[in-house]
Amino acid sequence: MLRLSRAILLIVGLMLFSTIAVAESDSADGNEMATSPATTLPVAQDLQALGRTSHKSAVPILLMFASESCNYCKRLERDVLEPLRKSGVDPGQVIVRKVMLESAGTIRDFNGKKRGAESYGREHGVDVVPTVALVDEKGVELVPKLVGYQDSGFYEAYLDEAIRTSRALLHKR
Repeated sequence: MLRLSRAILLIVGLMLFSTIAVAESDSADGNEMATSPATTLPVAQDLQALGRTSHKSAVPILLMFASESCNYCKRLERDVLEPLRKSGVDPGQVIVRKVMLESAGTIRDFNGKKRGAESYGREHGVDVVPTVALVDEKGVELVPKLVGYQDSGFYEAYLDEAIRTSRALLHKR
């Protein structure tokens, strides 16, 4: 009887462990995005106005090019960019916005011209989402773009360095 009880406990324990492992593996590959709440990163609509703010504050603009169907975009926003904004980095060190490439609306570019977000992204060499660009008040790239996203491990360090370098370049002007 004691052996049977131990065997049952072992089986229940293994079942519980495998359920947790499956849940963690789903979370790791982005499948949880269907049920996670929407993120709140502001969508860029008027880049010309952002440029004026950037110029006044001497801070770069971080543009995350994304699409609604991109789970990696949602993970980057949720895991890295939204916490960055909430930490007070935006607007003190960088202005963070996203450009939704599949949006039906228009965006005012840095020259004041209204255009589709997708054509704006193509013009700036965005072929893959997510792509993060750090630009100055005129929309000129300050550092090479960060293309793609897997997890926050090294990405946060690369992003911190890109922001630091962008700020230093703006302060030299």
